[in-house]
Amino acid sequence: MKNDDLVTTFSQCRTTTYFALGPEARQEYAKACRIMMARGTLRIGDLPVVAAYAQAQIDVREAQKEIDRLGLVLVSEDRYGNPKHEANPAVKIRKDAANQVSTLALMLGFTPLGRKRLKGEETPPKSDLDKFMEGLSGDSKA
Repeated sequence: MKNDDLVTTFSQCRTTTYFALGPEARQEYAKACRIMMARGTLRIGDLPVVAAYAQAQIDVREAQKEIDRLGLVLVSEDRYGNPKHEANPAVKIRKDAANQVSTLALMLGFTPLGRKRLKGEETPPKSDLDKFMEGLSGDSKA
């Protein structure tokens, strides 16, 4: 892999994508960039994904604040004055943002599985039994 697109300083992270984020999302973005730079895994092409990850983190927090304020269920009245119970829309927003955080965290290597995928899985050496069985089935790769 070429290193010419490797991001090594935070000043390289300050793209238009960074400046489009709000203050809280910028903090998340900076934290994520620093983690990836320390690992030597941050590339220029990753920056929009890091920004989406940072914004999704903030969306989860903001939706949770709204749920804390109003509750999981909203009560209103129908046109006849009867109570009407509806799920707070912030619950779906939080769920969608949390799913996005999980997906992007995996892509960026912020989870154990994501880190394993970034390193690439090493194929364990074949045992004598595996070699023997391949010979019997004709699947050997010489």
